[in-house]
Amino acid sequence: MQELLEDINALRRGIEALDKRSREQGQPVNRAELDEVLARVKQETRFTIDYQGIAEAIQPHLTTPAKLEKTLTTGTAQLQAVMAQIPRSVPVVGEVWGFTSVRLALGMLVFVLGLICLTTYQWKERGLAEARAAGIEQQQAQQKANLNWLSKGYLDLKRDNPKAAQKYFPQ
Repeated sequence: MQELLEDINALRRGIEALDKRSREQGQPVNRAELDEVLARVKQETRFTIDYQGIAEAIQPHLTTPAKLEKTLTTGTAQLQAVMAQIPRSVPVVGEVWGFTSVRLALGMLVFVLGLICLTTYQWKERGLAEARAAGIEQQQAQQKANLNWLSKGYLDLKRDNPKAAQKYFPQ
């Protein structure tokens, strides 16, 4: 890898030298000069990869089947030891909400029945309120109908018999 970086640096130095010379002389670099730099770099560019060295460097970090088996065996033994410490049943200490005693069961039953009674009472009151509202709406409709009849009747009477309208409805 180091050799590859050195080759890249050699190429860069050659190109920089050509660029500097072309700026100083004011002439562009010709193809022959560029080929000369590339040929020199190609002759010096030789690198080989040491696969054995790379494998030896990586090997200590890799796990082997024996290491993996040992780790799994140790982990399984530790897990079984932890599981053995967990009790299969836990005794209940003190009072627990639920049906563990007769007193608590009766308390829960009274609570549920109380909720049912309260809900039933609210439904009943709501029904009565709705019935009263319907009755009031019916009375208002009847009064409106009476007022409409009176106003229409007065207009009809005034149109048909103005003297009687004046007598019974003085202004």
